[in-house]
Amino acid sequence: MSDYLEYLPTLKRLSKLDKLTEHDISQQFKKHHNKDVAIFKTELCYGSFKVAVDGLNFLLTERPISYLNKRWGRCTVIQEHANPLGIALPLYIGEGTISKAIHEIKKSESPLDNANKWLFENFSLEVAIAYFNKYFSKSESLKNYKTIIFEAIEAFYLGYDHISIMSLFPVFEGGLRSLFVIYADGDNTNTSADRFEKEIRKLIINWGLREVDGFDWHPGKGYDIESEIDFFTHINPQCDVLNSTRTFFKNVIYKPTGGINEGSFNRHLTLHLLNNDFNEPSNFVRIFLALTHISFAESLMNNNVPFSWEGIDDNDRYIASFISKNSDIFFRYRRGEIRKLGLNLY
Repeated sequence: MSDYLEYLPTLKRLSKLDKLTEHDISQQFKKHHNKDVAIFKTELCYGSFKVAVDGLNFLLTERPISYLNKRWGRCTVIQEHANPLGIALPLYIGEGTISKAIHEIKKSESPLDNANKWLFENFSLEVAIAYFNKYFSKSESLKNYKTIIFEAIEAFYLGYDHISIMSLFPVFEGGLRSLFVIYADGDNTNTSADRFEKEIRKLIINWGLREVDGFDWHPGKGYDIESEIDFFTHINPQCDVLNSTRTFFKNVIYKPTGGINEGSFNRHLTLHLLNNDFNEPSNFVRIFLALTHISFAESLMNNNVPFSWEGIDDNDRYIASFISKNSDIFFRYRRGEIRKLGLNLY
């Protein structure tokens, strides 16, 4: 049996044509390989062709991946628009709702202020507890940190903004590392942003390959990993969400520090206190949402972690009520008493 690499130059040429036809495929294989091929039209990826030759099966999209990226909506695109606002896509809100909200925030006079406000309006104590109960507590990646996560939730709703935000950044990094160690043969000593990004790419490709079982080649394979990932985001919604996770981690949390302005949401700046990011209360919601993306990635491999948003139940509300009652009493007096003591902290 031949190897797909023999045909790779031809497959690359065909994959870049503005609109691929059966005639193009037949002509190119005849011209460059003197081979007759069997061609079957499929609906995969908005229209594509299965090409069979020498016992191999190739998948060619009717339109190039670059065209699909411009014409078809994806979570990845919404996330790219949300990155300047430091918002990881809330996975408990519909895609259309998020897309509309991000668009309205970005065209406002004060996008960052409005993003902070939107995060508070669309995130609640009940949502936090639902994620803790149904996702984080069942996650192998986050189970060692669940007490910290719960205390961070309590602290935030008791008014300890700084403690809650700062405590979740190490949890995020530890959870991400654990995810790769348990499910992707990662290195348990790794804290490298580049390595993390490569591991997420590996998860996307491994999950996407399920969609092309039986094919020996698909767009991007063997020559362009970004095109390969984009291809998978078009044929598989989970790959699309994972890729939005990747772009948020790479371009927001792990964005290189140089040149970042105050107000940005960045792991290095926050943990090393290089600017005032930790003073913004909505950053608690931001880092919490980043944790939900870790649990989503794990849900693909761990059946104990729910795949979709399961909503808020009575138990979530009961626990949230316990925290809320404590915060009502505590928050009402704490900051006022601190001011009376002459400690101007807030």
